[in-house]
Amino acid sequence: LDGKDAKPRCANPAPPRACFLWYCPPAPACAPAAVQAPALSKDAGPFTVLALPDEAMRAMLQKWSAQMGRQLTLEDVLASPSLSSKLQEVIQFHIVQGSAIRTANMVSESAAQIASEGSEGSEAAAPASTFVSGVTLRRDNVTSGDEVAFFRNEDSGRIRVHQDCVDKAPPGEHDCAKQVEWGKCGEPWMDDGGAVSGRPHGYCELSCKRCTCDDGDQGGDDDGGSASCEVEIVAGDVELVEGDTEVTVHVLSAALEPPQRYAIPKPLPPPPPVMPPMYVWNPQTHRQEVMAEWDPQTGQYEPAKDPNKGIRQEDTLGYTYTYEWNAETGQYEYVMVRKHGN
Repeated sequence: LDGKDAKPRCANPAPPRACFLWYCPPAPACAPAAVQAPALSKDAGPFTVLALPDEAMRAMLQKWSAQMGRQLTLEDVLASPSLSSKLQEVIQFHIVQGSAIRTANMVSESAAQIASEGSEGSEAAAPASTFVSGVTLRRDNVTSGDEVAFFRNEDSGRIRVHQDCVDKAPPGEHDCAKQVEWGKCGEPWMDDGGAVSGRPHGYCELSCKRCTCDDGDQGGDDDGGSASCEVEIVAGDVELVEGDTEVTVHVLSAALEPPQRYAIPKPLPPPPPVMPPMYVWNPQTHRQEVMAEWDPQTGQYEPAKDPNKGIRQEDTLGYTYTYEWNAETGQYEYVMVRKHGN
């Protein structure tokens, strides 16, 4: 599966496929398959690559074969648009973008500092526990389910990868970052144990640092604990440098399964500004009237249907105007002669 095994050849072999970072899928022997590698800029590095050995790839193919009801090969996966898209998502979930994390930094005293950086300046937002997590290339800025979290297996000393530590925001327009900022992580309706949220540790379990891999406290397939932490790093801290891009590679015991995505709520846009009416003095009625009103649907001023809308008579200046001859200018001028009520 790494392209090093001997492959049968045919008369018209297909051209090699594009490489994805440091992984180059082997070209099919005879059946061509159009697979487009996901775009990845080296400028987006450094990266942490959670690599899969051949055994893990074969086990993943066996699992997919059982789900499909037929035996699948890597060529079958690459030839199928749906399966190749699924494989691409799996690969993206195994690459942490923006940091080259070594195993020593995955669980150490620095974890508290790393985990609390996002809530600096807000004591109420500080989580009860800390762990290190990383954002993978699965991120789309629209949904959650793109991060992996790291814990230490106290029995073996290896690093366990939590593949189902996911933020699901509560109903409404505010995301988990806002809930942490407001100090809502300890609210009972946030940590509901899945009663309403459907998540083992309630809403915003990643941002609120509730995920765990403790075998003593967790168990079963639906609790989000040890069942989601079965994958471990069996060999780590392989450092690669290509140009200015730094990559740290860790070999996993099995393939990670991308978790369910949840929509990230976006705050509603503010209402459009209310434009004030346009007033004009009516010389015939001797009072101020509404000439035009702002229509938010058309985005422009429209003639007022009611010139007296919002105008109180006691606030209206009661002046009387008349024409008077001005000898200096040699013409009539429209002037105020008196104010009503005085």
